[in-house]
Amino acid sequence: MTEREQTTDQPAIVRAFMQAKPAEQHLLLEWSRGFTAIRLSERGGGEKLTAFLALTRERRAAWPLVKLLGRALRILLWDARSWTFRLGVGSLLVVFVGFGPSAAALIPLVEGIRLPLWILVGGVAVLLGVLIDLIRKQWR
Repeated sequence: MTEREQTTDQPAIVRAFMQAKPAEQHLLLEWSRGFTAIRLSERGGGEKLTAFLALTRERRAAWPLVKLLGRALRILLWDARSWTFRLGVGSLLVVFVGFGPSAAALIPLVEGIRLPLWILVGGVAVLLGVLIDLIRKQWR
């Protein structure tokens, strides 16, 4: 396996780091070495926080760190999920964008049972995804 290859058994933060540009990787490695040195120092908590913020500002590591964490979150919350999960989340986003605050409106199903619109739409989308998966398995 080469240095740039990724496997799914690696943590999301490692995979996100491997997707970063080499310059960002170098910058983040240098920043993390400085961060570790500050963490292991004998300073007090306030001094460590001040030194950490100064290090982040000096190395200009804030934006690359935010991008790295964003990539890791995308890997964890989106890329590592099934298409059924994505279908459910996508339908929820469409409901919230399309209906706005009224997405929380209660929809009567049967007498005495009411569900918020977003739960109903998200649940139906996930159910459809599961049914499509089952049908695909039967046809193979």
